[in-house]
Amino acid sequence: MAQESVQESLEKRARRAILERAVFRVENALLLAGSILLAFFLPNPLPNLLPWWGAWTWLLLGLLGVGAVVWSTLKDEKEAAKAVEELFRTEYNVNGLRDKALREKLKRAEEYHAQINQALENQTDGILKERMQRTTDQIYDWIANMVLLARRVDAYHNDPIIDGDREELKQSIPRLRARLAQETNDATREQLETTLADRQRQQANIVELDNRMKRADLQLDSSLAALGTVYSQLLLVGTKEVDSGRAERLQADIAEEVTSLQDVVDSINEVYDYQTLGPGK
Repeated sequence: MAQESVQESLEKRARRAILERAVFRVENALLLAGSILLAFFLPNPLPNLLPWWGAWTWLLLGLLGVGAVVWSTLKDEKEAAKAVEELFRTEYNVNGLRDKALREKLKRAEEYHAQINQALENQTDGILKERMQRTTDQIYDWIANMVLLARRVDAYHNDPIIDGDREELKQSIPRLRARLAQETNDATREQLETTLADRQRQQANIVELDNRMKRADLQLDSSLAALGTVYSQLLLVGTKEVDSGRAERLQADIAEEVTSLQDVVDSINEVYDYQTLGPGK
């Protein structure tokens, strides 16, 4: 079964949030309160013309009014899009990042995202707008993966355990080599060789982690540039007649970038658990 996208997950949560807001809106409280008061104090305003009217009628009208408010809220596409954006900004943002350069990259990505949304909003309803919307559906996954990648890079750069091990190994490995060169006892030499090999493997692992984080940082730069390219291409699509080939190519480019970012995030997760600030177990 295909993995649920970030946008699909956000839309589900947004619908629940919208439903809760729709039910507990002030208008609904006023409708219910008004219908209860009218049912109690004025059960039948026109007994001669409407003999069948009773307190239950006011209550029914109040419930119907609440239902209409809830239904209109749930069907409001702008309200749904706003809810998704709010959830996305709450979950995927620069909060907590200590690296200024990483924060700036993500802020720029957020700006592109806002511009892409605005470009879609400016389009008149029709086939072109629907095609552009389908093309950009994965932008949420794109930026979400950028945020996840940035968090891992930031955590690694500020990991005190890795920093301490890196510095300690710079001193301990030369010291072990010097002891090994002077040691004459076979048993002690064997232990020194084992310890030295373990420290060298640990150092090699840290070097590999350093290289992966460098590549991840470069991937963020590449993804940011690609996001800008997508925005400019989206504007070009929007100024022309419906071009299914161009839109499909753009959609494929976006999907490829999302997959590439996800692969980098997954590769880092295999070797570094940023939640616990240390090498993955």
